[in-house]
Amino acid sequence: MDNQDSIKKRICHSRIISLQLKDRISQLPDEILTNILYLLPLKEAARTSVLSYRWKNLWTYVPSLIIKDYMSSPEIELRPVRKCRFILDVFRTYNPSQELTILLDYDGTTSPDVNEWINFAMKNWVKMLDLNLEQYYTFEKKFPVMKHFPLTKLFLTEVNVIGEVLEHYVSNCPFLEELYVSSSKSLVNLRLVDQPPKLSTFQVAHCSNLENLEISAPNLVSFGYVGPKIKNMTLKHVPLLSKVAFGGKYCESIEFDSDQHASYLSQLKKLVLHFTKEVVDRTLLFPYKLPVFCNLKKVELKVCTYLGQSLLPLIALIIASPLLKIFSLELEMDYSHKPSEIEKLVENYNIWKASKHPHQCLKKIKWVGFDGSGSHVDFAKDLLDIAVSLKTFIIDTVYPNIALSEDYAEFVKRWQIAVVAACKIAQSHPGINYLIDC
Repeated sequence: MDNQDSIKKRICHSRIISLQLKDRISQLPDEILTNILYLLPLKEAARTSVLSYRWKNLWTYVPSLIIKDYMSSPEIELRPVRKCRFILDVFRTYNPSQELTILLDYDGTTSPDVNEWINFAMKNWVKMLDLNLEQYYTFEKKFPVMKHFPLTKLFLTEVNVIGEVLEHYVSNCPFLEELYVSSSKSLVNLRLVDQPPKLSTFQVAHCSNLENLEISAPNLVSFGYVGPKIKNMTLKHVPLLSKVAFGGKYCESIEFDSDQHASYLSQLKKLVLHFTKEVVDRTLLFPYKLPVFCNLKKVELKVCTYLGQSLLPLIALIIASPLLKIFSLELEMDYSHKPSEIEKLVENYNIWKASKHPHQCLKKIKWVGFDGSGSHVDFAKDLLDIAVSLKTFIIDTVYPNIALSEDYAEFVKRWQIAVVAACKIAQSHPGINYLIDC
C-alpha cells in the first residue's frame, strides 16, 4: 500500500514538473506575442528569434519599428547606418511595420541610404514616419507618393526640408493628421492651405530661417510654434482650433501684438506659453492690456526667471480669462542672475492688484518651482486673493539641480526655505486642498 502511494506521488510530482516546463507563452496568439515584443528594445526583440522555429520571424511583425542606434555604444557591432540598412532589409523580406522611427547620427555621407529609408516607408505604406538624423540631412527629393498613401503622422527633426518639398508630401497624404517639423534650416516659406484635409495637429519648432507661414486647415485643433519672430504668420479658416502653444521670441506677440491672433483667440480653450525673464520684466515696465480670452479653460506657463524677479505680470493672463479653470506655472530658475537696482525698484511696482479682480471660475493651481523667496510668496498670496473659488493648490518645491553648483549646502537651505514657506501659505489660507510636493 505504501508502495502504491509512493508511485502515485512520483507520478503527480512528474506531472507538476511537466506543467512547469511546458512552454505556454509560445501558445499565445501572434497578436499578443508581437505586442509583448513591441515593449522590448529592438535588439532584445530580435534575440527571441533563436528560441524556436515559432519565434524565428515573429519579431519582424511588431507594429512599430524603432531604430535608435544613433549614439555610439560598444555593444553595437555594426555602424548605425549599416545596422539600419540591415534591419530594414529584414523587414522588407517579411512584414513591414506600420510605424517607422529612425534616430541616427547622420554623418553627411549616407544620403542614398536615407533616401532609401524614405522610399521604404512610402512603398510599404507606413502610417507613422519619424526621422531624427541629428546632423541635418537635406530632404531634397520629391519621392513619388502612391495615391491615397495612408500616412497619418510625420515627424521631421533636424532634417532640412524646403517648403515646396514638404508641401508635396503633405498634399499627397490625404490622411495625415499630425505634422511636426523641427530644426530645419532650409524651411523659409511654408503654405498649407486645405491640404491635407484631416490635419489636426501641427507644430513648428526652431526653424531659424522661417519667414512666412500660412495655414488654412478646417480640422486643425492644435497648433504650436517655437522660434524667433517671423515676417508673416497667417492662420485662417481654423474653426476647430482650440489649443495653441508658443515659445521663443514669437511668444511675445501674444502679449504685445495680440491683433495678429485675433482670428482665433476667442475660440481657444488651452494656451501654452514659454516666457523668458526678459519678457516678464518688459511686461512689468510697459503694462499691456490683453484681449479677453472668452473661452479659455486652461493656461500653462513655463517661465525662465531669476531670484527676486516679480511674477505679477502673469496675473494679467488670469484676469483676461474669465472662464479659466486651471492655471499651471513651471519656473526655471536662473540663480546666477543678480537683479539690478532698476529691477529691484520694478519689483515693488504693483500695477495689478489681485483683490480688485476676483476670479469666480479658477478651481486649480499647480506651481512647479516654488522656492520660498519673497517674490514667490507674494505671487502665491496674489493668486490666492484672486482665486476666490479655488479648490486645489499644488505647490511643488522641486529639489534644486545641485549639478549646476558646488555649493550644495546653499541649495539644501533654499529647498528647506521653500518647504517652510509653502506650509505657512497653506496655514494662512485655509479651506483649500493643498498638496505640497517636496
